[in-house]
Amino acid sequence: MNRKKVLIAGGYGAVGVQIARILHDRHPDLELVLGGRSAGKAAPFPSDRVHTVVVDTQAVDPLIHAGENITLIINAVNDLEDRLLVAAVRRKIPLIDVTRWTEVFQQAIRTIDQEELHAPVILSSGWMAGTASLFAMMLSKSLQNVEVNIHALYSLRDKAGPDSAAFMDRMSIPFHITQSNTSRLVYPMTDPVKIQFPNGYATHCYRLDTPDHVTLPRTHYIDSASFRISFDHKVSTYALAGLVKTGIWKMISGDRFKPFRRKLLYNPGTGSAHHLVILLKGMDAKRNVVERRMTVSDPLGQTHMTALGAAVQAENLLLMMSTDEPMAPGIYYPEHLFDHRMDMDAVTHFFTQYGVQVSYS
Repeated sequence: MNRKKVLIAGGYGAVGVQIARILHDRHPDLELVLGGRSAGKAAPFPSDRVHTVVVDTQAVDPLIHAGENITLIINAVNDLEDRLLVAAVRRKIPLIDVTRWTEVFQQAIRTIDQEELHAPVILSSGWMAGTASLFAMMLSKSLQNVEVNIHALYSLRDKAGPDSAAFMDRMSIPFHITQSNTSRLVYPMTDPVKIQFPNGYATHCYRLDTPDHVTLPRTHYIDSASFRISFDHKVSTYALAGLVKTGIWKMISGDRFKPFRRKLLYNPGTGSAHHLVILLKGMDAKRNVVERRMTVSDPLGQTHMTALGAAVQAENLLLMMSTDEPMAPGIYYPEHLFDHRMDMDAVTHFFTQYGVQVSYS
């Protein structure tokens, strides 16, 4: 039997290993190849369907050692120079990328525009691999002129890989959001909004730049999109907001102070839950104002929610490969999942069967 072969770049990392376990258990005919920069590493769990190879996104050709007949690549590690992206595109291999902050996300789009595409590229780098955007799209169903506000509670005790802290290096850089179909420049850690999360923790959330700002407003009925974050340690949250507001964070934005910046907010622990609150306002068919609220909580934390966000995209793409209508070549965002066979109930079930708690009001 010819097995489908999925390569996970960053396959030894906190997110990559969990993606591998999810897909391994769901697809008994799937072969998994875990890529990392070190040669000879043992697979993170025993299986005759799990292998390891060298994949270095900084190499001229990151896929030179990856082998043949790869069905799909999932990238769970930074690809800052688009080398893995280009290598996959030129080999005509479908790719799911979940690691890009907004600037590198938009860079990927420009890079792909210079290439000839023969396979789908899913840029699913919104918050938690596009999970926040997926649930925001569910909440906006049947409405028009929608305003989406996503709030995340980031646990400083949760498991995390070093790439998860990259957003901290961008706290002094302004970014654009779409508000009432108009682009507006805002700054990180500004415009606080007080939110109570599902665990009862109430705190102020502050603006953060994520690709959700780019992808959600491309949906014709979403006019505004904002993302805010808080940390489950109020002193750290207020300290960071103060450092950004006073300009001190910009003064320490170089490589020399990177260890200090990381020490402030990157001290991963043994695990903690991750919570989202999505607030939405829109118009129904009778032009009445409708407000909706959704909470999404993963007791296994942010790396697990990210792994699920990547795995649900892979699940859909793999299933479509087995049909007469595989996904056409092109650039896709996480929300496009609902345009390609997987409906909202199926997505909700995918997450909840792994312990994610979803509540509407």
